[in-house]
Amino acid sequence: MDIEVFLLVMLIMAVVVCVLLVIALTRKGTVATVPMTKRRQVVRVDAPPDHVYAWITQRWPAGFSVVDTDPGRGLALLDSGMSLATWGFFYPVLVTPEPTGTRVELGIKSKAIQYGPLVTRQHRKLADAVAALTHGRVEAG
Repeated sequence: MDIEVFLLVMLIMAVVVCVLLVIALTRKGTVATVPMTKRRQVVRVDAPPDHVYAWITQRWPAGFSVVDTDPGRGLALLDSGMSLATWGFFYPVLVTPEPTGTRVELGIKSKAIQYGPLVTRQHRKLADAVAALTHGRVEAG
């Protein structure tokens, strides 16, 4: 009887993983459908906002791709693909002017369900890549 319960649990887990895999592979995002998230990284850059926006959307960081843009509002949506440990993520980006340069806010949203340190690591990886690309600095937080 124990082997049947084990096999049933394994079957249910396999179905859940397959459903999440299909969701992650088919989920498409736009700046309208993936809003800025509560979890944010901020990069400050001593350059004009239009330059920073162009750097991010035309020379996006390695490992990420631009999915959608709205230059009029300073919005962009980046994404990363799935890996062995994650389902992939969407990264809403907001570029705004400041008196001393530009503020870049980076959000993160899983394409399926993902919590924990892997999310934090991916979020920080993007913030560090944007800071390196724009010669900016990641705000402590």
